[in-house]
Amino acid sequence: MGVCVKICSITNLDDARAAMDAGADYLGFIGVPNTPRFVTPQTYLRIVRGLPDDAQTVVVVRDAADGLAYGANKIQYYGGSLIEIPAAVELIKVIRPRTQAELHEQLGAAPEMVVALVLDAYHETKLGGANKVSDWTLAASAVRLAKVPVFLAGGLTPENVVDAVRAVHPFGVDVSSGVELRPGAKDHDRLRGFISAAKGAL
Repeated sequence: MGVCVKICSITNLDDARAAMDAGADYLGFIGVPNTPRFVTPQTYLRIVRGLPDDAQTVVVVRDAADGLAYGANKIQYYGGSLIEIPAAVELIKVIRPRTQAELHEQLGAAPEMVVALVLDAYHETKLGGANKVSDWTLAASAVRLAKVPVFLAGGLTPENVVDAVRAVHPFGVDVSSGVELRPGAKDHDRLRGFISAAKGAL
């Protein structure tokens, strides 16, 4: 099977279907307002209605509770209180360590209810989609140390994903800008190339 692939920043049904047809395991939707790839709950629901019932969708938000408006059963989040989150919702925590010390700190702070982690590159102003390559040495440490599956994100492309997977051995890879024509619009050739390369890397 190879690694799992999450295609993030889906904004339309055509791209969602292309990703699924190419073998994507998860589709990510950005629920962070005032960002280039933001989709409203209404747009998200309209896209999901056009997908197979078994489509695995993930809503990416700044604070976990922001994902509740989407009705998604998987929420990828950066921070915020988890008090309001129903037990049925699967939580995926984003970590962005710059050093081994920060990695240990962020792994230790991850709530027990988190089912997976996304290791992304640190950026001073952007949460994600910055096309900045992660530190793969840190990522490999995260894979070894984490108690839950780890997705590798940050600057992945069809050209570097094989090297990334072989260096890190993550549970999955997460790509956004690396398969885009422009923010929010996927390049279907690069999409297919990325998924094929990732799944054939090991």
